[in-house]
Amino acid sequence: MTNPIALKKSVIVAGHPRSGTSLVCQLVESAGVHFPSDFEGDKYNQGGYYEMSLGKEVSKLLMKEAMTKENTEKMNKVVRRLNQERGWSGLKLVRVPALFFYRHIAEEIKMIGVFRNPANVKASLFKRGIAEFPVSWTKNANALIAAYENIDQSILLSYESLVEGASHVPRGFEKIGLDADTSIIDSDQQTQKNSRVLISSDEEKLYERLKKLERESCSKAGSRWHKLRG
Repeated sequence: MTNPIALKKSVIVAGHPRSGTSLVCQLVESAGVHFPSDFEGDKYNQGGYYEMSLGKEVSKLLMKEAMTKENTEKMNKVVRRLNQERGWSGLKLVRVPALFFYRHIAEEIKMIGVFRNPANVKASLFKRGIAEFPVSWTKNANALIAAYENIDQSILLSYESLVEGASHVPRGFEKIGLDADTSIIDSDQQTQKNSRVLISSDEEKLYERLKKLERESCSKAGSRWHKLRG
């Protein structure tokens, strides 16, 4: 039997593809957290993708078969690479349910869940020639809510709040102990907005719920995290 290695100190940025996860990774990096990555930037993500190729593979395997011996061995390789970083390491996940496998082995973990209007997400994916991501927007969004409910040091941030420079964004980073430089956000890099792509009523309701939880998560007075720590 292969035992999982403990993940020492990691900030996990999780969200559906084309939701602003790379932008949030850039902000977390400005706070001194390093993301081991195998992918450089391109016209879609100029700052880079902040992902490991093995990390992407492991997320797929964990969601398909959970922590088999082979999957645990591969996951341990990802964890070893993260643990090599001084201080906090960073990990980006676009298959959000895989986050819970890392939570179970983490000694210290912080989570930033990133979401975006599903119409703009779908339009941005179509623009790249991707008809549908293997994990639906709904499943990823619900996993974000579950992660927020189960990880003490966690916040939710919308892409819209980030590019609009909402005042609660820096407060949210501060609350989980990250001094992020929000001045690096360039709203001109926004790839898709005001899309008229049709979304379901359930997706619309879930997006509205996420926006409410975003405010709660970044609020010192109203968040679940504050009440647990207070």
